[in-house]
Amino acid sequence: TRNGSMQLKIVATRKEGFDEPITLQFPFRPPGVGAASTVAIPKGQNEVFYPLNANANAEIKKWKVFVIGTANVGGAAWVSSQLANLEVADSFVDLELARTAVEQGKETEIICKVNMKNPFDGDAKIKLVGLPPKVTTEDISFNKESKELVFKVKTDPASPQGRHKSLFCQVEIPMNGETVVHTTGSTELRIDKPLPPKKDEPPKPMPVAKKEEPKKEAPPKRLTRLEQLRLEAQKRLESGTK
Repeated sequence: TRNGSMQLKIVATRKEGFDEPITLQFPFRPPGVGAASTVAIPKGQNEVFYPLNANANAEIKKWKVFVIGTANVGGAAWVSSQLANLEVADSFVDLELARTAVEQGKETEIICKVNMKNPFDGDAKIKLVGLPPKVTTEDISFNKESKELVFKVKTDPASPQGRHKSLFCQVEIPMNGETVVHTTGSTELRIDKPLPPKKDEPPKPMPVAKKEEPKKEAPPKRLTRLEQLRLEAQKRLESGTK
C-alpha cells in the first residue's frame, strides 16, 4: 500500500546436491516502489523475504514483477522467476492523532481518530512509534468498524522534558496470509517538569475571644436651672420633716 511496506516471500527450488548461497535481485520496480538492491538466500536454505516499500505517490495498479537469482555453480549462473502480480493499493486507513501534554512521572492519553479508506476483514494492529526514552504504551487492535482509539501513555520521572514531535503510527494488517504494513498519522507529545510543591503557609492564629471591657459609668446628667431649683426645694422639704 502507499506509505507501506511488505516482505515478499521468495522460495527457491534447488537442484539435488546444490547447496550454495543464492543472490536475488528485483530488477523492475513500479513507480514509487523501492526495494533492497540484493537479498541472499543463505547456504542450505530455500527461502527468504524481500523487503519492498511504497511511497505516498506510488501508482495504484497491478504490476507484473519478477526476481533474478545468481549463484556460483562452477561459474556464475543466472535464473529468473516466473512473472508475478504485485498490486499497489491505496492505504487502508488514515489516522488523526491528537497532541497532548503530561508531567514527568504521570500518565496521559493520545486520542486517535480512525478514517477508514479501504475496509479489510479481521483485526489489525496499531503501534505508536517514536516515543522518547522511558515513555511506554501498548499496541491497539482495531477493525473496519473502529472509529476512535485511545493510547494510554505512561511516563517516568526521568522521561526527557520537552516537545517530542516524531510520534507516528505503524499499522499492521493481515492480508492473504501476509502482513501489510503502512505508516500514518503524526503528533507531538509534550513532557513538562512538575510544578514545585507549594510552600507551607504559616498557620493562621486561633481566634481569641475579646475581653469585655467594663462599661464606663455615664457622666452625671447636667440639670437644668429649673431641675436644680426643684431638687433644692425637695431637699429643704425632706430636712424639715426630720
